[in-house]
Formats: sequence, structure tokens, C-alpha cells
Amino acid sequence: MSDENKLHGLSHLLEQPGAEEEVLVVDFDNLSVINAVVSNVSEWGFRLTSPDVGELYKSIGVRPKDGNKLVKAHVTSVKGNDAAVVFSKNEKSVSDKRREKRNNVSIPVQIADFEGITEISGTIVDAGKNGCRVTAKGLTSLPEEVLLTMKKFDRSVVAEFAWRNDTSAGLRLLWDRTLEQDDKDVDSDDDVPEMDAEEHQDA
Repeated sequence: MSDENKLHGLSHLLEQPGAEEEVLVVDFDNLSVINAVVSNVSEWGFRLTSPDVGELYKSIGVRPKDGNKLVKAHVTSVKGNDAAVVFSKNEKSVSDKRREKRNNVSIPVQIADFEGITEISGTIVDAGKNGCRVTAKGLTSLPEEVLLTMKKFDRSVVAEFAWRNDTSAGLRLLWDRTLEQDDKDVDSDDDVPEMDAEEHQDA
């Protein structure tokens, strides 16, 4: 176990499958505050249960009942009243990513699994080079990794969910991955396109 996780406020619940504790959860993205129950605490993460868990996006702080500090963490998926959460491993890289320039856009997108069995129509509402936020219905029915297809791009883009609920999601864009060459290195990513405001003024 890392020293970092030994010190967090949930360490007394580690590796105790039946242990639960009421916590206060603060969402750093939308400033929502909810009450929840934390359980299944492991070295890498835990589960949050609350009827309000759908209000959470990605970056959260969890305050244990008797704690005076927030435990920083990331929501990876939401299903029903439960959220899967992982501890923040590198706070510097997280803050750097949050400073990435994002542009408000409106880009129609098809979101599908690699086999094309499940396909959902949605809209990209903000985007940067490394990620985007989409709105669509039924996002929780898709796997962790998906393909994004947009008319303005000549190939589909592989992406993975950073967080999601039934109607919106944050996605990391994996530009160095393709469906056809998933296990091969791309020669260069210097020509990686960026979904920016100038490119989509007509979106």
C-alpha cells in the first residue's frame, strides 16, 4: 500500500468488504454537495451509494464523518444509486488536465462500441485536444471504451469514459489508438486534430 493511501481519511475501512460509513461528497466540477455512504474501500478506490449520486461528475472530494480534510477522488462510472470511484493518484497531473483549454461547441456525434452493436446519437458540447463532454441518452449502456464518429473527421476516434451518467459524460480522447491498429504505435501524433472553436464555427 502506498504512503499516500495510508494517510487518507478512509484508510480505516481498507479491505473490509462489509464496512460502511456516511460521508459528505463535494463535486469540484459543478459544486454539488451530497450525503452518501462509502463502502468496498480498497487501495485504489471505493463505492459511493446515494439517491443523489447522479449529480456527481468526475472530480470529487469526500469528507469522512469524523474527518476535517477532503479525500480527493474521481468518479469513473455511475449506475443507479452507486458510483465507482478511484483515488486521485497524481494531483499535479489532474490539475494540469483541468487547465486544458476547452471550447464550447455543438458537434453531432455517434457513440458506439467497437462491434457496432450499440450506437447512440449525441452532441459534443465542449471539447479540447485530450477530452470532450457529450450529451446523449443511454450512455450507461456502453462499455468503458467507445468509438466516436463525426462528419468532420475522416476516421473514428477511440475514447474512454472518465465519468458518465444517463444523459451526459466526459470522455478522454485516445488519439494514438485506432480500431484497426489498436496494438500498433502511431508514427507521429504531430498531426493530431483538435476539436476547437475555429474549426467548428459552423457547427
